[in-house]
Amino acid sequence: EIIEDVLVHDLIYIFQGIHGRYIKFNPETDKFTIDEKIKIPKPTYELISKLSELGWLYRQIHQFTYQVQPIGLVRQRFCAALQNELTEYYKLITVLESQLITSGSSEEKNKNFVSNKLSLKRLLVWTQEPLQRIRFLETLVKLFKKCGGGDLISKIHNFVNHGDPFVQNFIHNLLCEVSTPFFDMLKKWIYEGELNDQYNEFFVEEHQDIHGEDLWNLKYSMRQNSSMLPSFINTTLAKKILVIGKSLNFIKDSCNDSEYVLSRSKEAENLNVFNYDSIEALEEIVDENYINTSNYLLDILFTRYKLKDHLNALKRYLLLGQGDFIQNLMDSLGPSLRNKAVGLYRHNLTGSLESAIRASNAQYDDSEILKHLDVRLLSPSEGDVGWDVFTLDYHVSQPLNTIITSSAMEKYRKLFHFLWRLKRVEHTLSSSWKRHSIRNLKNQEIRNELHKSNLILSEMIHFIYQLQYYFLFEVLECSWDELNKYIDKHTGNLDQLIKEHNRYLANIIQKGLLAPSEVNIIIIIFK
Repeated sequence: EIIEDVLVHDLIYIFQGIHGRYIKFNPETDKFTIDEKIKIPKPTYELISKLSELGWLYRQIHQFTYQVQPIGLVRQRFCAALQNELTEYYKLITVLESQLITSGSSEEKNKNFVSNKLSLKRLLVWTQEPLQRIRFLETLVKLFKKCGGGDLISKIHNFVNHGDPFVQNFIHNLLCEVSTPFFDMLKKWIYEGELNDQYNEFFVEEHQDIHGEDLWNLKYSMRQNSSMLPSFINTTLAKKILVIGKSLNFIKDSCNDSEYVLSRSKEAENLNVFNYDSIEALEEIVDENYINTSNYLLDILFTRYKLKDHLNALKRYLLLGQGDFIQNLMDSLGPSLRNKAVGLYRHNLTGSLESAIRASNAQYDDSEILKHLDVRLLSPSEGDVGWDVFTLDYHVSQPLNTIITSSAMEKYRKLFHFLWRLKRVEHTLSSSWKRHSIRNLKNQEIRNELHKSNLILSEMIHFIYQLQYYFLFEVLECSWDELNKYIDKHTGNLDQLIKEHNRYLANIIQKGLLAPSEVNIIIIIFK
């Protein structure tokens, strides 16, 4: 049998996760056990088992916070918050040790002291409240052992509506601490467009080695693992946050405007709303930044880089909207394009392009816009003539190639080929009709046959005119009008502008019966 003071002394060690003289931790059973050699009453044994739970719980928390290397800033903050909570627990241990020392002093052995002696039962009373706190901390450790970043923040946030006031208060303080790295990253993202996320904890991810026209679409995106999005940020708000950072990056890298981003960075220095306590103001801040940044980016594209002028130029030249230019170009190129394709040279055709510009109203267009217009020769196949390989081209660079992408340019060229072939048919039929109409034939029989031929030519020309009218006015102008209305609103963001431009081209191809799904209609028409 051993005296109670020795067991109390052992338990003080157990509370710190240290072996006692008679009470030790057994790794096999994962609990503290009492030396079988000593004899203690069953009530005392049960009391020691209850008290040793505190030591076991502390041991679990201690191993998590000190022995497991925390990966990620949010996880580090979580461990720091747990360590901070344990500070109060350490104070309790200090008080208990002090009482134990006092109770062992020979000078204090009087009746008054004996009544205040630190016993197992008193120890149980002392540790009731700390046990509840430590038990809750251990529950958090067990639940969040493998979590990090926004996922960890979300799982902690699930406890905010807990019915226990202690838990509510503790969770609130814990969230304020743990979410600090997240709000720091968020602030830098929506005011500087920079992503400082070494441990992949933010819900936006960066993809390396993305340049050129893919910068906007592929450089940054929402993580496929949506768990990194904290539960107090909805998907709509998250998408706006993504667009803000993307816009700032685009303004800085593609539009070469670092001053705007720098001014926003200075603006953010005095803001103190990026914390968990100010979460209600977050949506308002994001909405304001989303509108301002998106509007500024669109304004740059339409004013400094003349996006609308370029779109209009594509419509007028590649989609044959500038009738006098196209007619002059065809008259100038006609003789050359009748030759075999292998004998054509681009530098010869560029001269005809420049002549067509000077001979039409295109000469009054902005010279900066006209510089983008060019001639291109496709790779010829056997038997091809110039008409088969000639195409107009339009060169765009950053940042315009984000909207007028290489894929969009392929659609413009596809439309040009169709309209150019129509124009060639019209040109050929008109030339043939003119040649026939000026002939003064005396032979009545031949004149009658030519008259019939001219009637057929007239019908064919009429059909071509109707087809061109339908395409240029019913299809092209109506689609352009829709795009123009959206542009004039000056609303939305770059994603929506790209979407509207793609819709504009898709509508032209679809209504112009050039989509793969419309091939059967074309076949029926020409049967």
